[in-house]
Amino acid sequence: MVTLITEADFDGLETGSNGTNHQVERAELLERWATDTEAFELADDMRRAVLLLAAAEHFEMAGELDRALDLVRRAGEASDAEPHETTGALVSILLARGERDAAVAASDGLRASQTEAWWRYWDVAEAFELADELALAERWFVITLRAVERDPEYDVGDRLVALTGRHRVRRDAGKPEDVLDLETNELRGLLGYELAE
Repeated sequence: MVTLITEADFDGLETGSNGTNHQVERAELLERWATDTEAFELADDMRRAVLLLAAAEHFEMAGELDRALDLVRRAGEASDAEPHETTGALVSILLARGERDAAVAASDGLRASQTEAWWRYWDVAEAFELADELALAERWFVITLRAVERDPEYDVGDRLVALTGRHRVRRDAGKPEDVLDLETNELRGLLGYELAE
């Protein structure tokens, strides 16, 4: 009998409410959901690329970096993958493997694409930040900011997302505040966000 996998199943697994807490177990189950078409069918609200990407991220958290790399690449090649949705995770995994040059090359491929999806640049910026690559993270938060500014429908909250990331990595790098850092503080105050991070 084929089991239907819905968004509720996915959310339950990700929040741990289904009793599966071990990262590798979650990753392996997500991979099975995505690939075992005889046992599982995906509901209309689910995509194989999302399941494979989530599995890759769980393998990364478990330190299973070879398996994570394989799955993030398979997620990017899936027929239902969205453009560049795996780049941030790919950069993160490559950095965790010590493959900095490959991570930079992957991020440069995203930049060259000129995608209008500014949040894809933000994913990469966060990957560099989490790897303590602060100069690269700052560069990618600026790239994110420029992409936000090109979006005719962006709102001030989108701009603040990019500015806050830039401000955070500059602070962590010990850099003095500049005009964009001051704008970050002003916008956070205007929107009612706490200034402490």
